[in-house]
Amino acid sequence: MALKVSGILMAISFLSAALGGRMEAVSEAALAGCSKAVTLTLSLLGLMCLWGGIMGVARESGLLDRLAKLLSPLLRLVFPDAYRSGKGIREIAAAIVANVLGVGNAATPLAVSAMEALAEGHEGETASDDMVTFTVLGTAFPAFVPTTVIALRAAAGSRNPFDVLPAVWICSVSLSVFAVLLARGLRRVGKRS
Repeated sequence: MALKVSGILMAISFLSAALGGRMEAVSEAALAGCSKAVTLTLSLLGLMCLWGGIMGVARESGLLDRLAKLLSPLLRLVFPDAYRSGKGIREIAAAIVANVLGVGNAATPLAVSAMEALAEGHEGETASDDMVTFTVLGTAFPAFVPTTVIALRAAAGSRNPFDVLPAVWICSVSLSVFAVLLARGLRRVGKRS
């Protein structure tokens, strides 16, 4: 559907430009947009490589293990089954740290590893409660420094790309708490029925 709407809008734009004698302006805008898209893509790629490397170093140096120990009281409450079995806690902590740093793209491989670790030994075709909670929390986890958002704002010419931080913190913390409460609340409702 989105492709059809986009196609219709493009056709109307070209038709309007042709009838109004402004095809040159459309061509210039298209070229400028392509150039900006390539520049933005390369800057985001560089940012992803930087944070992916930092997370790799943190994993190899044992920093993620130390952070997992630091986060263990929280992880024990939010992921009780994984904490009891000992499977996936290190990976969950790594993904949470990556999300807190705001490097969602670098957190993706860590989240996949966490999900694989949580799936080990889990029987059945449905996701475990910890898997559901991790998925919900992973999409809503608060970012201390949302690097991708800041990079996009800087690329768009924002004078102060960091001025969104308070709003991001308030929204993401609220959403994370709500997500965990909802996932855990639904778990209890499901076990009663």
